[in-house]
Amino acid sequence: MFPAAPPFTGALRLARLADVPRIGVVAAASFFHSSWFGYERPYFSQYPQDTLSSYRNSFRSAILDPDSVVVVVEDTLDRAEASHVYDALAAVYPSFEEQIPKEGLEKGNAIVSVASFSLLPNSPRHGQFQPEG
Repeated sequence: MFPAAPPFTGALRLARLADVPRIGVVAAASFFHSSWFGYERPYFSQYPQDTLSSYRNSFRSAILDPDSVVVVVEDTLDRAEASHVYDALAAVYPSFEEQIPKEGLEKGNAIVSVASFSLLPNSPRHGQFQPEG
């Protein structure tokens, strides 16, 4: 059996359910530049709220899945970030209070990156990367 999962330090940490609103925004903003985005979400400009909801639901499921690992990176919040996203997302950009937990706002920090990984079937790491809150 593998030893316990190592602790994350610095800006990298396991994602929590409280992070899901922000993760949806980060994913929608960053994956827009992927060649896959237009294929997977051909009507994103007509239904930008659906894009946010879709990413939020996908990452929520992954966070709760004991065979997945979802990590985030936090950095200083850029209060002008909404001016740097594509127009459809900017039109429905949620307030920071809606997407960032209070403790993050108080520190001036926000999630700036997210990644999700699936463990191999029957992995001895099953359940080792579940968040506490």
